[in-house]
Amino acid sequence: MHLKIALNYMENFELTAAEAEVAMSADLLLLKNRVMGKVVDMMGAIHRGLEETQAHHAFAFEPAWLQQSAKISKGEQYRQLPWVMLDFPRYFSGKDVFAFRTMFWWGHYFSSTLHLAGKVKERFLDTIADNQSVLAANGFQVYLGDDPWEHDFEGGNYKPIGNISLADWRLVTDRHDFLKIAKPFSLAQWGEVKNEVVAAYAALLALLDNKG
Repeated sequence: MHLKIALNYMENFELTAAEAEVAMSADLLLLKNRVMGKVVDMMGAIHRGLEETQAHHAFAFEPAWLQQSAKISKGEQYRQLPWVMLDFPRYFSGKDVFAFRTMFWWGHYFSSTLHLAGKVKERFLDTIADNQSVLAANGFQVYLGDDPWEHDFEGGNYKPIGNISLADWRLVTDRHDFLKIAKPFSLAQWGEVKNEVVAAYAALLALLDNKG
């Protein structure tokens, strides 16, 4: 009985033809590493673009929101796939958050997310609630889940803001002490991603800075 269990376990190490082809070639991983390196470089360029845009300079940031420098991080296992992430601005202080996160998720998309929480969310809540149509016109989506650290658009996590009724929009913006507004960008847009992300950031800051 013990021998049978051991043999069955060993059989799990057998490779399929596709797996064997990958295991015998270094080219795939070398190419993957080159892609990841270029994504990191792109995130650096996006950071510079965000920091240099007029909307960033004009926005009334609290000094604490800009004390933390930009951060680029990467990993291999977001839903079992590699990822690269840029946080700028990145203010995380207890329950209070003001962050703009740009993420590359291998095989899926780029995305940019405005994450507001705690007192920061309270400060901008009325402006966001009153500008559903502006967010919808710019193609933004809103996070519907309960975990603020989920980043993907799968499984109904996000919904286009233009597809939400005004009554439901008020409920969505009020339901948690955090709010995430995001926009995905197809990997086919590779050459335009930097400008698209900067434009999304500028549009969001302009909306938050709306005094009317």
